[in-house]
This record gives sequence, structure tokens and C-alpha cells, in this order.
Amino acid sequence: MTKNAALTVRLPGSLKARLEARAEAEHRSLSAQVIAELEGLADEPLGIPGGKGRFLGLYSGTTVPSDADLAAARARLWGGLPRGDEA
Repeated sequence: MTKNAALTVRLPGSLKARLEARAEAEHRSLSAQVIAELEGLADEPLGIPGGKGRFLGLYSGTTVPSDADLAAARARLWGGLPRGDEA
């Protein structure tokens, strides 16, 4: 693989230390380790690793509330609370 592009990245020192430790354990330079890690990530499908998130698809097939629905819910939730000048 020809290396023909440069990338400068600022990252937390703790992350750099973890990458350096992994590079040493795998007998790679830090640069080669970062490339290996990024290549592994770039091949994964986008989305949440391991499947759907807690809410992803939970409400599929249901209707989306309208602005009027949200206003009515807000009025029910907040309508019974005393205002600052009434407390």
C-alpha cells in the first residue's frame, strides 16, 4: 500500500498511550497501528456496532405526533404547575 496522504490529528494523551501500547504489543509503529485500526473500522457497516440501539425501530409503523399533539401534551404536563408568581 502506497502512503500518499497525510493526516494530522489531535487526540487525548490517554488515547495515544493506548494506541502506543497496542502498537508495541503488535510490533508496529504508531503510524502502522493507527492505519490498521482505521482500516478495520472503515470496513465495518455504518450504524451502531452489534445491532440496533435501544430506540432504533421501536416506534416504526406508528404515527409521528403533530405540532398540535405536542402542544396539547405540553399543556397537560405544564398547565397544572404553578407559575413563578403564583408560588
